Amino acid sequence: MAAVGTWAQDLAMRTAAGRGRCAETRGSLRRRREGLPLARRRRTAEGTRRTCREGRRRYVREPCCTNGSEQAGKPAEVGGEASEAQKASRDLVPLSEKTFITTDSRVVAIGDVHGDLQKTVAALKLAGVLSISAEGAPVWCGGDTVVVQLGDILDRGDHEIQILHLFLRLKEQAKEQGGDVFLLNGNHESLNICGDFRYVTSGGFVESARVAGLPPEMAGKFQAQLKARVALFAPGGPIARELANSYTALQINDTVFAHGGIMPHHVDYGLGRLNDEMSRWMRGEEGARSPMAAMGSPDSVLWCREYSREIWKTQVDRSRSCALLSKVLNQLSANQMVVGHTPQEMGCNCECNGRIWRIDVGMSSGVCNALAQVLEIQPPGAGGTPGQSTMRVLKMEGSYPASLSRGP
Repeated sequence: MAAVGTWAQDLAMRTAAGRGRCAETRGSLRRRREGLPLARRRRTAEGTRRTCREGRRRYVREPCCTNGSEQAGKPAEVGGEASEAQKASRDLVPLSEKTFITTDSRVVAIGDVHGDLQKTVAALKLAGVLSISAEGAPVWCGGDTVVVQLGDILDRGDHEIQILHLFLRLKEQAKEQGGDVFLLNGNHESLNICGDFRYVTSGGFVESARVAGLPPEMAGKFQAQLKARVALFAPGGPIARELANSYTALQINDTVFAHGGIMPHHVDYGLGRLNDEMSRWMRGEEGARSPMAAMGSPDSVLWCREYSREIWKTQVDRSRSCALLSKVLNQLSANQMVVGHTPQEMGCNCECNGRIWRIDVGMSSGVCNALAQVLEIQPPGAGGTPGQSTMRVLKMEGSYPASLSRGP
C-alpha cells in the first residue's frame, strides 16, 4: 500500500469541489493514537457539544479553513452577500429528482469503511473499479459500473477526509466512462455535522487541522484541531457541503439502499423529501432543520437496526421485521433492500428470503478489522430471475453467489 500515500496526501488538501486547495500539507497525516492523552480524546458527549457550540460562535464567522490563498485563521467571507458556494447550491439539481434511478449497468455496494483508507482501497479493488497508476494516483477502471457506498466514512479511523475525496475523484472519472459513484450519509456523518465528535480519533483531528490549513505550531494543539473540525463540518462548512450531496435513501432499479433501513413511515414521508431536507440542513440554508425521520430516533433511516439482527430473539420478531420490510418494498415496487450500519459477524448476508442484505462487515481497523467484502448487483435481465436483480457477495478470498434464503 506504499503507493497509496502518494495521492492520499494530495487528497487531504482538497476541502470541497471547486473550492481550490487548502494550505500545503506539512509532514505526514499519520499520527499515532497515543499522541493525545486518552482523557482528551474520549470526551463526554455533552462536553464535546459544549466546546463545539463555543467553537461555532467564534469560528463559523471566522473559519480556520482557507482556500489556499488566505492565511489560516483569517475571517472568510460568510456574511453579507451570498458566498460562491451558497450561490452554486441554488443551481444544484435537488436529490429528490435523482432518488429513483434506472440503469443497465452493474452495481456494487460497499458498506461502512470508518476512516480506514487501506480497507477502502481494498474494497474498491475487490469491486474491480480501482487501480493505482505508476505515479501512485487512483484510476477508475470500472467502466460503466455504478458504486454505492452506504455511509459511515467518518469516525473510528484516521483518514476520513482522504476517503471522501477518493470517492469524489473516482466519481469524476467514472462519469467519463458511463459509470457513477453514489455516496449515502450514515449516522456518523450526521453526528459530525451536529458537532458530536466522540468517535473521532486523534488522527482524525490532526487530519482536520491539516486540511483546514492550520500552521504546524497550531495543528498539534487539540483545541485548534477541534475548532478546525467544527469549521469544516458545521452546517455550511466545506466538508458539510460535500456531504450535502450524499443521499439519505436511494433506489436503483429494484434495489433500495439506506444506511440503517427504511420503515413504512419513511416511505409515507417521502424519500426524496428526506434527501432534500438533509441536504438543505447540511448546506446551512436559512431555516433548514434536520428531519427527524432521517436521524432523530432509533427507527430513523440512519439509526434503524430493525432488519440487521443476525439472530432474532424469536420467530415472531423475525416475522414482524420481514413483514415491515415487505410492506416497504411493495410501496416502492422494489425487490430488495441493502443496508449497512450494524457489523455482521458472519460477513455480508441476507434474510427474509433474500429481501434484505446486510453488508457492514466491520472492515475498518477501528471496528472489527475484517477482510473487505462487497455486494455485486447485476441488473434485471442480466441473468437469473426475470425482472429481478441478481446478487453476489465478493470476498477477499473469492466470491460466491449468496443464498437467497436462510430459514423459513
